[in-house]
Amino acid sequence: MSTARIFFISLFIAASVSAIAQQYQSLEFSLNAPQAEHVALVLDGKQYELQSNKDGVFSILLDSLKPNLYTYYFNVDGQAVLDPANPRTMRDMGNTFNYTIIGNADADLMCDQHVNHGKIEYVWYPAGNNKMRKMTIYLPSGYDTNNHKYPVLYLLHGSGGDELAWLELGRAAQILDNLIAQSKAQPMIVVFPNGNMYQDASPLTYYDDYPNGKIKWSNRNVRLSGQFEASFGDIIKYVESNYRTIRHKRGRAIAGLSMGGYHAMHISHYYSQLFDYVGLFSPAFSTAYDPVTTNTSKAKLMFPTGNDMPSVYRNVEQDLQKQFNPAPKLYYISIGNSDFLYPENVQYRALLDKHHYTYTYIETQGGHTWDNWRHYLIDFLPRLFR
Repeated sequence: MSTARIFFISLFIAASVSAIAQQYQSLEFSLNAPQAEHVALVLDGKQYELQSNKDGVFSILLDSLKPNLYTYYFNVDGQAVLDPANPRTMRDMGNTFNYTIIGNADADLMCDQHVNHGKIEYVWYPAGNNKMRKMTIYLPSGYDTNNHKYPVLYLLHGSGGDELAWLELGRAAQILDNLIAQSKAQPMIVVFPNGNMYQDASPLTYYDDYPNGKIKWSNRNVRLSGQFEASFGDIIKYVESNYRTIRHKRGRAIAGLSMGGYHAMHISHYYSQLFDYVGLFSPAFSTAYDPVTTNTSKAKLMFPTGNDMPSVYRNVEQDLQKQFNPAPKLYYISIGNSDFLYPENVQYRALLDKHHYTYTYIETQGGHTWDNWRHYLIDFLPRLFR
């Protein structure tokens, strides 16, 4: 069956999943695909088989889903198909998903509520060597109508993400709007840079020396070049020159997920006195790579030294000593207990403990997922700039 044919027959789905989700914690997913042999639902990465009736409508009822944001698509005879009855989609680099939200609890913070909304700006900043790079900036409600100076959070994406990832998959703007409106978070500027140094901007263009503009994940050699960390001063300089910011350690925070946690950790120790708030969500740590043990329970935390290493990574433990003298007001680490990066995180916390460095540690269920990272952001934001 061709892809075009699949999308054509999918148009006859009877009910919108998103409408059901606003009222119930049981969701029915259905797809009218009479020519299909096999249809599955892929919900937050987990696959469920759908059953067909005599008319070729495939469906499944999932009971007792907790309030949360869920991403999904249909697998129709091996082809990924979006739900044409649900216009709500989000992108993760080259992949697009439908999403639906079961309200209540933290999930309400991920919804567009009737509150004052911040403004999103897309800017290009000079990044050296006559190059321009793109980043996204959130300005809190009221920024354009007052003369206040605001604290800044630099929020970094993971491998495979870009400067839009936290807004599209992380629901960062909605979470910020709602927490600020409830006085649970301080009004702040939030900066979302693009941490892929081979890429000037997202989503499908602006690739340096990469044929045909195809999607390329941030490979380890690029990530370990130290370019992004060492050039982070360009981002801070642009933000503090063009926006009303508190230009002091107490007014700066940096956080990131996965590769972004790796970047945030190294940026914060390299610029040891610039950030009073650091957030590491499911962070990677090691600057060395062992192909045998990496991403396994035997993974080891390694900070090798030597003149062949970029300066950002050369003196990690010495830099940490400077960073924690005096200590940041908040050094926050969070991870799921089944995350593949969990072993490295255990070893990194042991390093901090050995030196009696103060930090906040949050451990949750689950793995390396946006579900966890959205909740970590909800927990992290109210702790800032108090």
